[in-house]
Amino acid sequence: MSNKFTQRGEYNVLSFRKRKSIAHNFGVSKVLKLKFEESCQAAHIFARNSILRLNKFGIDKLVFGSETDNVDEMIHLAKFLKSNQNKYNELVRTKMKKDKLAYPKATSEALKELTGKNFTLPNDILGFEYIKTIIEFDLPIAPFIIQRNIGFHSTETHNNFASASLIRQLAFNNKDYQNYIPYKKIKLKNKNEYLYKKFKKKILKLKTDDFKKIPLISEGIENLLIKNLNELTYENFINKCTSKRYTASRIKRIIAWIVNYRKGKKIWKNELKII
Repeated sequence: MSNKFTQRGEYNVLSFRKRKSIAHNFGVSKVLKLKFEESCQAAHIFARNSILRLNKFGIDKLVFGSETDNVDEMIHLAKFLKSNQNKYNELVRTKMKKDKLAYPKATSEALKELTGKNFTLPNDILGFEYIKTIIEFDLPIAPFIIQRNIGFHSTETHNNFASASLIRQLAFNNKDYQNYIPYKKIKLKNKNEYLYKKFKKKILKLKTDDFKKIPLISEGIENLLIKNLNELTYENFINKCTSKRYTASRIKRIIAWIVNYRKGKKIWKNELKII
């Protein structure tokens, strides 16, 4: 479980302590707390960090939610990629450089081109990355899927279930969301504008050498961020910076990394870098 920030780069709507308490009340015996540097990452890095940490604790089963209820297919594709890693990496690299695609889109298209299959939905993508890590390191962990009947960003409800995105949307717009959460009278806090305010103050104080020390920043993307600082809201800023090349999630994570950057602090180096 991440601490203050989600994998997407936003503040968690509940504190770690509160989420841990809820997990315990629903039967979870132990909760592993991930560092910011481990959790606020692209799916492939987040998955590797998480699975390798969990493996050290000796888990033998991994259960995760996914839109596609086909764990055998994910295992088959992960084994294929392990056997064809160089070809896959070269194809991803080509799609990023020539087609100017963001990493998630490039990997999806490369997988489709090589196997005829790919994953485009958020939980499928993350779940597949979990399995890729298990296969790559030959870990003694058996993966199991709980199928999600509602898409990650869905605005529809199903049998009193709602997506996380819809629940946040209802909460942030002061609409009733209590029927969609297991605990009543929990107030979900929207800290995005507070985060954006901190980010705008922080980024203008950073020097060129500082940007070089932040793992998610490359290709001069800091210039794009500074260019759009006149946007009044967090959402508008994200939309203005998002493109075929840079996903909204990457922009959000960069914001979080800049806010958390401290001069003189030891710099986290990802074991798995973007190609």
